[in-house]
Amino acid sequence: MHQDVVRPLIIVGAGGLGREAAWLVEDINKTAPRWELLGFVDDGVIGSTVEGYSVLGSVNSLFSMKPFPWVVVAIANTQTRKNIVTQIQDAAIPVATLIHPSVQMSRYVKINAGSIICAGSVLTTNITLGFASIVNPHCFIGHDTVLDDFVSLMPGVNVAGEVTLGEGVYMGLNACVINRTSIGEWSVIGAGAAVVQDIPSYSLAVGVPARVIKKLGGAC
Repeated sequence: MHQDVVRPLIIVGAGGLGREAAWLVEDINKTAPRWELLGFVDDGVIGSTVEGYSVLGSVNSLFSMKPFPWVVVAIANTQTRKNIVTQIQDAAIPVATLIHPSVQMSRYVKINAGSIICAGSVLTTNITLGFASIVNPHCFIGHDTVLDDFVSLMPGVNVAGEVTLGEGVYMGLNACVINRTSIGEWSVIGAGAAVVQDIPSYSLAVGVPARVIKKLGGAC
């Protein structure tokens, strides 16, 4: 995106992550004006947020807006985010990518559209982030790592090198993954867990070391 183009933006989700994304937008605009934040859409919030940002309507109200604004989905639940993003793609609504100015990363990082990367995170080299990934503040992602689409990393997650996180993986606060390890699609890793061996798909894993305590019935 050219820095001299200011584009209208709506954030889907007026919860905590969405309001933090609004702060991220403000910090981006301090370096160079890029986004005009119009407000939020949310199925459970009306009026405005506690910060005073406008809630413009339900998620469905997006599809009647003309012309379409740019949209980013700031919802941590991976399946909910996938469902909404898929509807947005089907409607040909443009999807924004937000990267905080403080993020450190090499030029060998590929970030797919719809992703949100928050303040203080570090991404080293030869890394791929899939579509609509969320990296919360102060996460670390090591070399040669691949995050598939719709992955969510909560604050303080550490992912070592040569790791693969499958589609829709959710990693809780301060969880970590050692190098050359994979986590299968739609698995959930609990807060503070340490993944030291591969975790199969559709699993809930907790503890140090992380152990699977439950099989999830489908996409979480």
